[in-house]
Amino acid sequence: MAGAAGEPGSDKGGESDSSSSKVPASSKFLTYGQLRTRMAVWRAEREAGSVEAAAAKALALAQPGEAPVASSGNSFEDGVKKLATGFTQLFPLWCIIAASTGFYHPPLYTWFDTTMTTNGLMLIMLGMGITLTLDEIKTVFTKQPQLLMLGMVLQYTVLPTIGYLISRNWGLSDGLAVGVALVSCMPGGTASNIMAYIAKCDMGLSLMMTTASTLMAIVVTPLLTLLLVGQIVAIDAQAMFFSVLQLVLAPVLIGATVNTYAPQLVNRIKAYMPFAATTMCVLIIGSMVATNADVVAAAGFKILSAVMVLHSCGFFLGFFVSKGLGLSNKIARTNSIEVGMQSSALAGVLARLHFTDPAVVAPCVCSAVVMCTLGSMLSGYWSMTVKDGE
Repeated sequence: MAGAAGEPGSDKGGESDSSSSKVPASSKFLTYGQLRTRMAVWRAEREAGSVEAAAAKALALAQPGEAPVASSGNSFEDGVKKLATGFTQLFPLWCIIAASTGFYHPPLYTWFDTTMTTNGLMLIMLGMGITLTLDEIKTVFTKQPQLLMLGMVLQYTVLPTIGYLISRNWGLSDGLAVGVALVSCMPGGTASNIMAYIAKCDMGLSLMMTTASTLMAIVVTPLLTLLLVGQIVAIDAQAMFFSVLQLVLAPVLIGATVNTYAPQLVNRIKAYMPFAATTMCVLIIGSMVATNADVVAAAGFKILSAVMVLHSCGFFLGFFVSKGLGLSNKIARTNSIEVGMQSSALAGVLARLHFTDPAVVAPCVCSAVVMCTLGSMLSGYWSMTVKDGE
């Protein structure tokens, strides 16, 4: 009977102890103790997984600049974002197509009138504002005033100098020469802010440069035109101020305020702003060419080449003078765009108001077309080749 002592059912040494009993490897069943241990381990693993998931979600929410990992339910939105990004990267192509089709078939764009352009620009400025915070705008004046001053100096020296040289040495008629000089004396325009946004420039600096140069134009532009053209061109200071307030300052400050105090409201919109800016700029270029197709056709190659050299020099010198001063690539790109792109629309208005020769208007119209086309190609190149933050 001694051999039976080790059997599970015997009274000797076979008392059931669930915590210490072991089942042979060949057994297909678990004891109660083993089952309870495995259940405890499974529950612990499940709880640990929940904690890790909760920690990852909290980390993503704690970093406002980074979106949480998209779930499968957002695949459609991700696809739309990729399409919008692809469209933006082809910005130069769309601008060339808009300029060509606007010239050969103006009705494609004539519906996009001045009112729609103004409202569209305000919407884009609002969109640019939501990419900034009030602190970032404040930084331009408190920590980067020297950059703002440098931008103003470049804007009112580089292009006026090049414009003067071209107007005197390009073999242009008197009216066309005056028009080129007039364009070179203008402040920055809102188109430069759109290009700067697409080119991944310093948006706070770009927007404040446009604002400051436009306000300075009330005094500086009449003095420059007197020096370059020999005639005082009066500027309506009140109209200039309210134009800047309506098109630039107000929408940008509203957008920055919303982004500062309610960033969750605009986080999803930010991804589509480059697409919106690209679309608006393409429509503006097409509209400008369409409404002035006759002027562009009559201007001839000489005036087109003159304004092309004018703006190309502005882009080139704005970038390389900044690099020569040891500034970052981001600041150099910003100065390049702001120096190379002036408010040709303002020049056109002043040409009509103060000069009787209709030829003076032609360089202003050609400048707008050439400037936006060259600027879009340059900003499109930077958009494709520059990484975020560089």
